[in-house]
Amino acid sequence: MGWGGFTEAEVEWQYNPRETVPDFADHFARFVAASNDVRAKLDHQSDVRFGPGPKETFDVFPATSPNAPIHVFFHGGYWRSQDKKDYTFIVRDLVADGYTVICANYDLCPDVTVDEITDQAVRCIKYVYEHIDDFNGDRDRLSISGHSAGGQIVARLAAHDWESEIGDATPFNAAVPVSGVFDLEPLRFTSMNGDIRLTEDSAADNSPMLDAVPVGVKMMLVVGAVETPEFVRQSQVYAAYCAKSGLIVPVHQAWGANHFTVLEELYLRDGALYGNLKRIIG
Repeated sequence: MGWGGFTEAEVEWQYNPRETVPDFADHFARFVAASNDVRAKLDHQSDVRFGPGPKETFDVFPATSPNAPIHVFFHGGYWRSQDKKDYTFIVRDLVADGYTVICANYDLCPDVTVDEITDQAVRCIKYVYEHIDDFNGDRDRLSISGHSAGGQIVARLAAHDWESEIGDATPFNAAVPVSGVFDLEPLRFTSMNGDIRLTEDSAADNSPMLDAVPVGVKMMLVVGAVETPEFVRQSQVYAAYCAKSGLIVPVHQAWGANHFTVLEELYLRDGALYGNLKRIIG
């Protein structure tokens, strides 16, 4: 069964990057090698526990100076795969430029639901906020970003009711979803849903497009210019959704970048969007 005028095969092609990037395994291998190099060279604290779930831990790459800006990153993998340690290459240049960077894990589907992953991400940010001095961080300069599934996580965090959670309506000053999916309904018609197990109701409940528009936070959307039309459309439609409530969210398309190489364009100093990232996260 298809969706939105697409056949089943077409929906899969639009939303499964492993279908559209034949050499995806080479990108993963490059990320792992670069991450291992960063972990070997930079001081860091591994597996800081922030919640009860088996994977509710994060790694901290601290700035050398106190009161540094602090950035939290959530990896992708369609909520069902990947690990923080394999994406720590994204911290290299931010740490060199004076940031404390945290790479977070979360439990994976089908062991948990997408709803539960959002709850875990909330616990992560709450823990960082409450222990910020432990990480050489400045609470007034906390920002978040996430890739793919992590983009959805970040958008949901931006719309979360933080006032009732920690007594601060805006615990972070900037949010950067990268190659995110903001309307989860199409995913119900892909092979990934065998693990994600979205229903019509849970897809709606977890779609940032149906959340309250974030307030008091800067946001920038990033997507690879050669990602599928649906990935590009999702970012554009979410930006338009935010604009209706007065939140202007620029969408940056990384020239020539696919669903994986977009990370290097954004997080590495020689990437086309690294300057944009630094400007918005402060």
